[in-house]
Amino acid sequence: MAGNIQKTSLELLAPALNKDTAIAAINHGADAVYIGADRFGAREKAGNSIQDIEEVVKRAHVFNVKVYATVNTIFFDHEAGQIQKLCRALWNAGVDAIIIQDTGILELDLPPIRFHISTQADNRTLEKISFWDKTGVSRVILARELSLKQIAEIRAKTKIELEVFVHGALCVSYSGNCYMSCIVSRRSANRGACSQPCRLPYSLIEADGKVIARDKHLLSLRDLNASTALSELINAGVTSFKIEGRLKDSAYVKNITACYHALINNFIEQNQNFCRPAKGGCAINFKPDIERTFSRGYSTYFIFGRQRPLANFATPKSMGKYAGTVTKTDAKHFLLDSAANLANGDGICFVSNGGLVGTQIIGKDDKGFVPQSIKGITTGTEIFCNRDTEFIKQVENSETPRSRSLVIDISAADGVLELEAETEGFKSGLAFPVDAGIAENQRRAAEIWKAGMSKSGQSPFNVTRVNVNTSELPHYPASKINGLRRLLLNKLIMEILEDAFKNRPVSAINVSGYYERHIGFQHNVSNKFARLFYSRRNVETIEPAIEISRPPQGGQWSVVGDQRSEKFAANHLLGNFLNEVTGKDKAGKIPVMTTRYCVLFELDMCLKVNQRRKLKLPLSIDGGNQKYAVEFDCERCEMNIYLVQPLKAVL
Repeated sequence: MAGNIQKTSLELLAPALNKDTAIAAINHGADAVYIGADRFGAREKAGNSIQDIEEVVKRAHVFNVKVYATVNTIFFDHEAGQIQKLCRALWNAGVDAIIIQDTGILELDLPPIRFHISTQADNRTLEKISFWDKTGVSRVILARELSLKQIAEIRAKTKIELEVFVHGALCVSYSGNCYMSCIVSRRSANRGACSQPCRLPYSLIEADGKVIARDKHLLSLRDLNASTALSELINAGVTSFKIEGRLKDSAYVKNITACYHALINNFIEQNQNFCRPAKGGCAINFKPDIERTFSRGYSTYFIFGRQRPLANFATPKSMGKYAGTVTKTDAKHFLLDSAANLANGDGICFVSNGGLVGTQIIGKDDKGFVPQSIKGITTGTEIFCNRDTEFIKQVENSETPRSRSLVIDISAADGVLELEAETEGFKSGLAFPVDAGIAENQRRAAEIWKAGMSKSGQSPFNVTRVNVNTSELPHYPASKINGLRRLLLNKLIMEILEDAFKNRPVSAINVSGYYERHIGFQHNVSNKFARLFYSRRNVETIEPAIEISRPPQGGQWSVVGDQRSEKFAANHLLGNFLNEVTGKDKAGKIPVMTTRYCVLFELDMCLKVNQRRKLKLPLSIDGGNQKYAVEFDCERCEMNIYLVQPLKAVL
């Protein structure tokens, strides 16, 4: 029968910078939130105390919203105790899963908990996802570079839960395999401290010195927007849809979460075999609009295959929503070819002389808009609104708490009063001896009881109906009825939270052979526990992470840098790695990143397709302080970037 069909649950997973942002996400439609503790998250500036995380868990679990904690950086041997203590504290706080990159965590003595494998683990092949499936982790966060076809193949050949990013900033490198920040600025992305050198301007230069593109943000990708691909991703087998942005503010999280919340609900309305896991209704007090909060421009990246544009050469900053093209200007005004309603205080921006210029609207009259500065605005200039003051105000004022519908039943017989509360499939009840006489006017008593029991107060419930199932209501004052309601709702909340805590799913970790016998430094093995993980799975040789110095014969690996601080990338130890790599490569090239993004394809100069111009290879990108070699693996459709400047310049 149709009513017995097992429905597939679709989860909207939102980011949380802090407790307030997490609550905002919950109130605006998230089925789950992911949040970082005070250390070992891939965003070192997005840390939270265990106490705050516990508060988030309690608020979330009332609505069956899950909370995932990010412990997705690599760690060093001396930090194993800290990692173990942190994971135990997170489990005690009630988190539903821990997101990890470092396989060493799976070798620690931890309570029964659920593990999700971070996209930082470079989950881009069927072999890798099959390995995680056999290992027993519960979920894998897929590489952003995968297409619908690749995702569907993974789904067809594995059972593991699949999570994908659907919105937000994109790393140009395969996640977890970018070493540009670590090598150049001593800040490791795999330790949560990426300095984002990919967002800087560079020049693309041919071997003979001819400049193809000068001072452009060649590696700075537009943001991901998969809103148009949601149904295809669902049909490909994805069940968790993740919004990037643990450093974003509450307005961004509210708007983007509300938008995807509506899109998933619209899909479910047309496809009854799917459902949402979270409970409760959300009152969104604004019209969500993806383009009216932070974006560098959008793309669907590789979801629908290789396409362009993927990068924003003009700027790594937010451009916002396209407002229109300038049709006329004078000394103070400009007119647009659209009906855009720019208001005082709105921030606008435009590209001029290859770079982004910003100003502010300070007025409007019958001659047009009045910007604070008209410089650079000419006929044909495309204007973007990157700060919509009215929209931001609407979003910030959207504070209605999420609530679960609640039905209360009142019964009384043989001197016992029974109260039962049911909220979306969960029941709780109380029974009391009646310590007052039966009300003479039962009709009036029913009105008083219903009025008292219908109040929701500050609770997470919306009482939709109160049923009086007795003609023996006791004569209680309104104050006592209110007190009984509070007791009933508090008991209901405690039972919901207890049930959520006790029934958290667990990952059963198995020892399953790895699909490679040799693993390079790109596996980011930085501690003895990760080495144990791979050696137990038949890996014979294991290169250490670049944050670890190479051991002498028979010696121990050493942490790069000062163990008392996060400035771990000390020059002399990192130099060991760089010199070793240089020794292997006579050209002195130091691997920085591998990316599926191709700057030549972006420039319509693909070596496989466009033969109109013969480029003088090899190419390089030069940022002034650093120079990189760029090589193209056309068979794999990948671009490799190497540092080629002398080591003394970076050490």
